[in-house]
Amino acid sequence: MPIATKKIPQEFLNQIKTNLTKTEKTEEAPAKPAATAVSKTSAEPKKGKYADVMNIRLSEGRRDEIKKFCTNCGVSITQYIESSFEYLSKEVAAGRIVISKGGISSTVN
Repeated sequence: MPIATKKIPQEFLNQIKTNLTKTEKTEEAPAKPAATAVSKTSAEPKKGKYADVMNIRLSEGRRDEIKKFCTNCGVSITQYIESSFEYLSKEVAAGRIVISKGGISSTVN
């Protein structure tokens, strides 16, 4: 029984294979002039299309709940996750909440 019901794009599979291959450490050549270093950075390979993908596993009920909430608010799930992170990180930095394995707790009385 297949895990996914949709066909995974070949480009994505190639990106995963590239990311998972071991790279051998080689001794670095001595430093070269700065002009060479600048051209080297411009010749670096571009990241793949799926380099910034994050997979999140949710139960079907929880996923539907988040999807419904985002639809009612008129935001995408990505926008929801990003804005939630920004809000929570500001609250943690301000010392108003604590996030741990047990969940989120308030420090303000």
